Amino acid sequence: MKVLSLSTATIFSAFLASSARALGAAATIIEHEENQKSYLRQNPLFNPNDLIATSDSDAADSSSTTAKWLFTDEEEAIELGQDATTGGTNWKLDGCCGRFETIFLSCFAAYLVVIKLLWNTFIMKPMKLVAVFVHEFGHATACWLTGGKVHGIEVYTNEGGVTKYSGGARWFVIPAGYLGGAFWGAVFVVMSGDRWASLSIAIIFCVGMAVSLFFAPNATMVGLNIGFIVLTVAFILVDQLAITPFLQFLTLFYGVFIGIFSVYDIWDDLITRTVEGSDAHACHKLIPCCLPRCVGVQFAVVALAFQALGLYLALVWMSSGSA
Repeated sequence: MKVLSLSTATIFSAFLASSARALGAAATIIEHEENQKSYLRQNPLFNPNDLIATSDSDAADSSSTTAKWLFTDEEEAIELGQDATTGGTNWKLDGCCGRFETIFLSCFAAYLVVIKLLWNTFIMKPMKLVAVFVHEFGHATACWLTGGKVHGIEVYTNEGGVTKYSGGARWFVIPAGYLGGAFWGAVFVVMSGDRWASLSIAIIFCVGMAVSLFFAPNATMVGLNIGFIVLTVAFILVDQLAITPFLQFLTLFYGVFIGIFSVYDIWDDLITRTVEGSDAHACHKLIPCCLPRCVGVQFAVVALAFQALGLYLALVWMSSGSA
């Protein structure tokens, strides 16, 4: 009887030990499965088979596999022309267009329609004078860049203007009016693709208008510049303090209008007719073999190219994750 009791006790002890080991193993498996689920929630694209590890060495191998997988993904991103960390520059416009790009393109198209419909109304008059100012400021900037001196900048209510200067490289100063307007129109469009970039170009615009007031402006130009400085600063304050985005819509409108005005001005002044004293005639005097209308066609092609380039670069900026 005593021997039987000892045997029973031994068997019972062995059973308890076995049960304890089984429970411990089950707890380990459950803990491992919970770790798997937690990791998968954070990394839904990861292969679950890569997470099976039953020992410290297996866990190390799993970590190595994870690092390798991440590195491979980064390599693939680089091969696609994108940086895995920052998103890179989306020159091919892959995945375009999202919500921001669609809104941007819609505004661009809407502005074109509105400008066309209201072109000959008094509502567009102030913007036309701004475009004339940008044209004249283009001449002035080219003069400064080539060592010349600007004596005066004037804008007239009949949508004409004049830049009085001496010195500088005439071959660079003369085309800088029409082409300068097209260039700055494109810059406005590009910078409108990002909030802080639109703030930068708005500040540059205000500074340029303020600086030009020191170069013997006429009364029309003084009123025009002060009015648009106040308007632009008001949009900046609203954008920074209340509604975002807000300023980008204004800078985009500036860009579209100035660019389109440059194209229209080239067509009206240099292609459909020739005006004595125009920039095209001045270019013809510098290069006699290049007729005024030929100069106008060249200017028009460059101006249209600037607009297309501005729109493309704005979409690249936005689709690359900067907007």
